[in-house]
Amino acid sequence: MRLFSPKAAIELFHLILLDLLGRKVDKRHYALKGGCNLRFFFKSFRYSEDMDLDVSAALSKDKLQDVMSRILESKTIEQILEVKGIKIQERSSPKQIDTTQRWKFALVIPRSSVLLRTKIEFSRRGMRTDLAFDSVDANLIHAYELAPILASHYQQMDAYVQKVIALATRRQIQARDVFDLHLLLTSGVDPAVAYDKAAKYINQAKDNVWAVSYDMFMGQVVSCLHPEYQAQYSSPELWDSMILAVVEALGGSNQ
Repeated sequence: MRLFSPKAAIELFHLILLDLLGRKVDKRHYALKGGCNLRFFFKSFRYSEDMDLDVSAALSKDKLQDVMSRILESKTIEQILEVKGIKIQERSSPKQIDTTQRWKFALVIPRSSVLLRTKIEFSRRGMRTDLAFDSVDANLIHAYELAPILASHYQQMDAYVQKVIALATRRQIQARDVFDLHLLLTSGVDPAVAYDKAAKYINQAKDNVWAVSYDMFMGQVVSCLHPEYQAQYSSPELWDSMILAVVEALGGSNQ
């Protein structure tokens, strides 16, 4: 049995859940977003601690609860995880309201006494309909020895707008939002096209970019990068260049 690092084990768990969800839910009724979307479909090398999805009103709270219960209580997921050396030690569903449904997990893997904690969150606050429906990046599928996984997810422009809004509105500013915006910019997103869609958040987002320190970046992002990229990105000069590129894309400096 192949052994996975803690971050890779969490990612593998996310992929397995995403696959099983897609087998039971109409693809039009959910969309993967956030860091997992960027990692699974746009070649981000940042691991995500949690997985976030939007769901449509057509997938009611009770229906989603039922679907998730059937997945998590099935022999299928237990057997798939067992083959991969992963076990769900703890799980709970602490938030189940009409707008947000959240499941929390503690996973165990061989040769580790530390519980790997992650959560899956579904949001019902308005889902776009112009979604992509693609296969998860073939390199990830190959790395985890999985069958191809198809899923609905947000396209790059929508992901960029979502990240601008997140950067502007989070209670605690996160360095990962700046990193992800930079990734999307380098992948070809045109910030001028996105500007109108996020116009009312732009100024606050720019202010918050400047509030992200190099130490925050090292602790929140570099530690979550694929190991082969960690040394490359452990550079204050590179972080400064990323900050400036994101601010410029948002419309110039506020300083």
